[in-house]
Amino acid sequence: MAIALKENRPVRGAEVIAVRPDGTRVPFIPYPTPLRDASGALVGAVNMLVDITERKQAEERLQLLAQEVDHRANNLLALVQASVRLTKADTVEAFKAALEGRIQALANAHALLASSRWVGASLGQLVEDELAPYRSGREPAARVNGARVMMEPKVAQTMAVVLHELATNAAKYGALSMPAGHVDLDWWPTADGQFMFRWVETGGPAVVAPKRRGFGTGVVERMIRDQLDGELRLDWRPEGLICEIALRADEVARAMA
Repeated sequence: MAIALKENRPVRGAEVIAVRPDGTRVPFIPYPTPLRDASGALVGAVNMLVDITERKQAEERLQLLAQEVDHRANNLLALVQASVRLTKADTVEAFKAALEGRIQALANAHALLASSRWVGASLGQLVEDELAPYRSGREPAARVNGARVMMEPKVAQTMAVVLHELATNAAKYGALSMPAGHVDLDWWPTADGQFMFRWVETGGPAVVAPKRRGFGTGVVERMIRDQLDGELRLDWRPEGLICEIALRADEVARAMA
């Protein structure tokens, strides 16, 4: 108002914050405008204050959303880069097939996360999606037992790739390659603050411990170690592979029941 009166001009484009007696802050835009008489002489000024609290809150939400999208995109790209870096194969076609499968597993996890508005993704649903081809018969080749777990986005994306690798290896070389073979999956929280996931294969061809780490199991090991800072144990029993994964429970799930 002082500027409008002193310089005899309206003031526009300023954003101001008013502090109320209780300490709350209210952002607003002032519109101080000179008043003139019939001869054009300045006789005073009038002001209008427009509360822009809702607009400011919306801008803050958009900024937070942009930061969250950037964070999620970086996490996803890191997983894609890890998948590319860890993918090895004897032929170009095998490389393409392996990489496409891993990226599709990430896409499936991304769809689940999007449907929940990135609250999390159900571990049970990730398992169901990956093992659906083996659970459609009268005697399902995969049995699942675990509490309802809503996994954090990064954990869900990584576990989607891990499940894909375990299922692919089992279908090619393990229990899921034989009509009588099956897989048992269990997961549970432990009393010492860990989250355990166990994959057990039985009924497949006789297993011999490999002399070197295979392409698929190498990806599982690196994903669990590098992306989730977890521990992996592979037990190559003659009757079938056992894969146990240990993660910190407080970093795995948003909700568990």
